[in-house]
Amino acid sequence: MIFINYLIHEYGRILLKKGYKSHSDLVRGIHLYQTTPPHLRKPLAKCIIEIDKLCRYWHAFPDTYFRFGMFLKEYNDVERMKSYIPQGAYYKFSKDESPKYHVLIDDKIIFHDLMTHYGLPVPQRYFTFRSGEFRNGADLITDKEVDAIIQNIDDERIFVKRFTGGAASGVSIFTKIEKGKYVDADNELVSASMIRQKFVGQDYFFEKQLIQEPILSQFNPDTVNTIRVLTYKNKVVSAAVRFGGKGSFVDNTANGGVAVSLDIHTGILGNYGMREYDLNHYIEHPDSHIKFAGTNVTQWPEVKKLVEKTLKFLPYYKSVGFDVATTNNGPVIIEINTGAGIYLSQMGKEEGIAKCFLNI
Repeated sequence: MIFINYLIHEYGRILLKKGYKSHSDLVRGIHLYQTTPPHLRKPLAKCIIEIDKLCRYWHAFPDTYFRFGMFLKEYNDVERMKSYIPQGAYYKFSKDESPKYHVLIDDKIIFHDLMTHYGLPVPQRYFTFRSGEFRNGADLITDKEVDAIIQNIDDERIFVKRFTGGAASGVSIFTKIEKGKYVDADNELVSASMIRQKFVGQDYFFEKQLIQEPILSQFNPDTVNTIRVLTYKNKVVSAAVRFGGKGSFVDNTANGGVAVSLDIHTGILGNYGMREYDLNHYIEHPDSHIKFAGTNVTQWPEVKKLVEKTLKFLPYYKSVGFDVATTNNGPVIIEINTGAGIYLSQMGKEEGIAKCFLNI
């Protein structure tokens, strides 16, 4: 207990110094260590020594130590430990000289309009609600027109998203009960009036449901299983597919999703998937039980080409994460994130991607 208290206090201080807003990574890591059978894990004193070495190496808290099970007795390759870049170190490597351009992709309305202007595929938008006003594109529309739009929709879901935010934060859905009629999570009938009441003081947009192509959909048809493509200095450096769980409508790993590495040269899925702070290696989807290994994501060449094309229009960012959906009509860019979670791009890999940032 003394060691644990020391670890939380000492490295919690470093977390805050390095810009972390909370001790969540440290606390979750310690919890994972404590719940791992003692015969599988290293003594805590040895873990502290190794964490300290990695912290000094990266000048950032090594959340990777817990995320990737480096505290297990079988994990003794220090160079392999160093190959996984911590989130704090990634923030420093990816810091842009002109963060003023972040609004172009952080504000999802500006992002959508910019992508549309350049002819880049993004989800169809039905309407937006901002500052108490409904709009279709730039045009103001009345409540009656909003109700008419809803009544003419026939998708199973309408996706509702905040103007800002990533990792599925602020995402909800309206579910169809019959053509033109939808309800929210509280089973309340959706209308312009209902939106005004429940979304007062908030900025949201309402999007068409994407239908995923069969190769990735087969693993979990309840979600659109997106590809996270990480870029650095206008090059694709890593990719992973996020698979949601049965009954969920989002695929992110913070909500129980599984991330599987994708080979950026071949488009082939890796041998296993991972969840956040979970030492299990999932060789198959937990719900559908379809094995990941060897699956050829046939749209990967198109996805990569789309990302590279988009980067030419967005030269302002050192490193961003693209979230791309594969559909029957080809890949669609869901969003682009600054400060993307580097851990996602290293899950399911036998070694990390530090060399992409260190030029080694």
